[in-house]
Amino acid sequence: MNSSPNPPTTVVALLHELRDETSTLLKQELALAKAELKENATRAGQHALRIALGGFVLYAGAIVLLIGLGQLLGMFLVRAGLEPDLAQWLAPSLVGLVVAIIGYSMLAKAKRGIADETLKTRRTIENLKTNLPSALT
Repeated sequence: MNSSPNPPTTVVALLHELRDETSTLLKQELALAKAELKENATRAGQHALRIALGGFVLYAGAIVLLIGLGQLLGMFLVRAGLEPDLAQWLAPSLVGLVVAIIGYSMLAKAKRGIADETLKTRRTIENLKTNLPSALT
């Protein structure tokens, strides 16, 4: 009589167990990859929204400031002795340049945020590197 509590395992049973465990592992890794991709895509969407908002602020700011501050600066330039014709185009151009620099910096910051994000599933890749070889041996 065999006194061990576990009966001897056959090669076929071991192969079935290996297949089942590998299948379970792959399903879990796929679920992790889906969750990670969704998380990464959400963050990328948030950065895209920030880029759109930065562009809108740049556009709106350029229009409003070019009109109001351009006229104000033009008045100061005329009073400082500049010819009115020259002040009429120089003042709004200077204000527009300042607004464009601010908007560009907003867009560059948002662009760097997107560049820092990756859609790679890092955790899934690391788990597969760790778990898959051990499951196959």
